[in-house]
Amino acid sequence: MAMDGNNPYELSVNEDDAQIVKLHFEEKGYRGLDKALMKRRDQWVDVPIHVAIFGSSGAGKSSFINVIRGLKESDKNGAELNVGQTTIEPIPYSHPNKHYLKFWDLPQLGSRAFSKDLYLKNANINKYDYFLIFTKSTYSEDDFWFAHQLQALNKKCYFVCTHMDIVVDSALKEDLNADQREVKIRVLTAIRDRLHKTIKDQKLKVDYVYLITTADVRKYDFPKLALRLIVDLTGRKWEAMALTLKVFAEDVIKQKRRALQKRVWIIALMSGLEHASHYYGLQFDVDIEPVLEEAQEYRRQFCLDEASIYRLARSIDTSVESIKKASSFKTNYAQLEDRGLVQQYKTLSVYDVSDGITKSFSPILGNLVSGSSPFGATYFVLNRLLDTMETDALRMIEYVKYRGAEL
Repeated sequence: MAMDGNNPYELSVNEDDAQIVKLHFEEKGYRGLDKALMKRRDQWVDVPIHVAIFGSSGAGKSSFINVIRGLKESDKNGAELNVGQTTIEPIPYSHPNKHYLKFWDLPQLGSRAFSKDLYLKNANINKYDYFLIFTKSTYSEDDFWFAHQLQALNKKCYFVCTHMDIVVDSALKEDLNADQREVKIRVLTAIRDRLHKTIKDQKLKVDYVYLITTADVRKYDFPKLALRLIVDLTGRKWEAMALTLKVFAEDVIKQKRRALQKRVWIIALMSGLEHASHYYGLQFDVDIEPVLEEAQEYRRQFCLDEASIYRLARSIDTSVESIKKASSFKTNYAQLEDRGLVQQYKTLSVYDVSDGITKSFSPILGNLVSGSSPFGATYFVLNRLLDTMETDALRMIEYVKYRGAEL
């Protein structure tokens, strides 16, 4: 039965997944249901995404490819930062946490193999989901030629201008007595206006021009670019990009929450299968293992692990304790362990929400949620954890902004 949107819980369920899981249950019962659910939960990992990076040598392509994958220059799988060499064929760089997400360094125009007449064919242009055209300062004739070809083929294309930290620092040194924030705004506005005018003069319809630095992915337009890379994809590709990119920015965190929300029902079903155990004080048996794994995944996705918070604290010259206190940090790591999670289930008697959630899902999942399954309880517990961790992440981002670590 198709979902009609009248039930608010439908927003958190992928209809295709629900139909596949229901069909499995109708045909095979509980046999292999746990594996079927895990496959739906993890399907995003195997979804191919191809991002094309175009631009002249020295435009910052390699640095971007490294930082968007969370790699350092010294990592063995990093893109080589050698401005004296140029790419002679498309080179793929896989994301370390999702090998099917590839960033392709495209060759420059000019060589025999990649003249304008042959470029689109030899670069296999139809492979890519979208294109980023990089420059360090001013776009060239080749950049605009390529953009026109992409526009004619109805391909998604974004202009990216790099090294903004160097440009801004230079402007600040020229006027040491000026208000730093005003100088930054003035410089960035002038660059953006100039690039927009140039693109408009070329009669290109590209609406997005991003000013970035790869030295800090929180600064300038990098968070907006990361968001665009997510929201311009659909379905599994959107989910895959949202859960793969590790850019600590408000809108990216919200996209992660949306993607994680759509798999809560899967974990809730898994928590009531054959490996469920009895815990003192609970009126139902529950398999706590998949719930624990999911809770830890939330922690990683929202960058709330100790290593991530430590790096964030160092970047703004403060301590982990200070950033947690200033952000009113609520995530309790003890709740992400067996005993702590069970205690959260026990508090449900106060809220009396488990039965209501289960009944609301009955039109969507049918007999899968009937009986004494802990479905509603797990759904509530995981959503409460999502709420807490998303809020902690967003508050830390606001605190970083307050400290002036990004513009």
